[in-house]
Amino acid sequence: MAEFPVLLHVDADAFFASVVLRSRPELVARPVAAVAHVFIASANYPARDRGVRGGTLVQEALRQCPELLLFDVPRAEVEEVGDAMFDIFHDVARAVEPGSIEEAFLDVGARDWTTAVQAGHTLRARVQRELGIAVSVGVGRTKLMAKLASRAAKPDGLYVMDAAQEARLRTSLPMTEVWGIGPTTLHKLSTLGVAKLGDLDSIPADQLLRVCGTTMARKLSRIRDGTDDAVVNSVERRTVLTAEGAIRGYERPDKSLTELMETCLERLCRRADRAGLAGTGITLALKPDSGEPPIVLKQNRLVATAEPETWLPIGRELLGHQWVPRLAGMRVSLTGLIPVERVQQTLF
Repeated sequence: MAEFPVLLHVDADAFFASVVLRSRPELVARPVAAVAHVFIASANYPARDRGVRGGTLVQEALRQCPELLLFDVPRAEVEEVGDAMFDIFHDVARAVEPGSIEEAFLDVGARDWTTAVQAGHTLRARVQRELGIAVSVGVGRTKLMAKLASRAAKPDGLYVMDAAQEARLRTSLPMTEVWGIGPTTLHKLSTLGVAKLGDLDSIPADQLLRVCGTTMARKLSRIRDGTDDAVVNSVERRTVLTAEGAIRGYERPDKSLTELMETCLERLCRRADRAGLAGTGITLALKPDSGEPPIVLKQNRLVATAEPETWLPIGRELLGHQWVPRLAGMRVSLTGLIPVERVQQTLF
């Protein structure tokens, strides 16, 4: 038996594209991409094999792969599948730490590799059976090792980062592949001649602290010596639900700002209702086409609700009082979520 918990990192493969393909199984072997605004949001693996990558302009992707099939991101279905996938995560794990709509760290209570691997295989089969998408699972002793393992598992696989592999990576892993190390820190480390984890051994502790700061220096030291984060910080209940949309889509009419807000908010209210939740506020984050920071509008109310008849007039009022530039899209959040059985208590 191991003397430590063994964690899982679960990550959906080409998530948006996989959701598109759920209703189009005849296209699975062909290059397919989901489009958000004028960019590739997600490409399946046949498309990636032809050089198509997320974040690429649609025109550039078509030059790279003329046979590429393009579909607008099915936002409502993506959100529903993401919610259902996390329901499965919570059903099989004692702690779930979300990373995004499509990935999470899971503590399934395993204290040995065999138990963790069995849980990973069971989870993968259940997601495929119930949701019709593939997830890759990484098994590791710490979050970093589990995340590296899930990368190695793609596509549609399971990979174990065992003790021997971990020991090698603690020395040889390039700093560019260390999860949680951003461009600023990478640049600072490059000035010290640190290109891989083992290079940290040649840097005096006080110099590392001076160059990278106390918090980052401690984080780097823990990663190097294998005492990095191995605790899955569970989110007991959701306090926010979010929906997104683009003004312009692929081969569909453009949406007005109000239409997009209404579409997102109605989806949120349906999701909250299914989850037995009600919200006390909404936040609209309007994304300028210029790439400038979002314009954020907020409104709260005293009594929680998931009724679209309540929130839609509030959303329209927020938009009516705000001049906005040309927009690319919008993120709408229902905030301050509480279980519906607690709503009545707020009246007294």
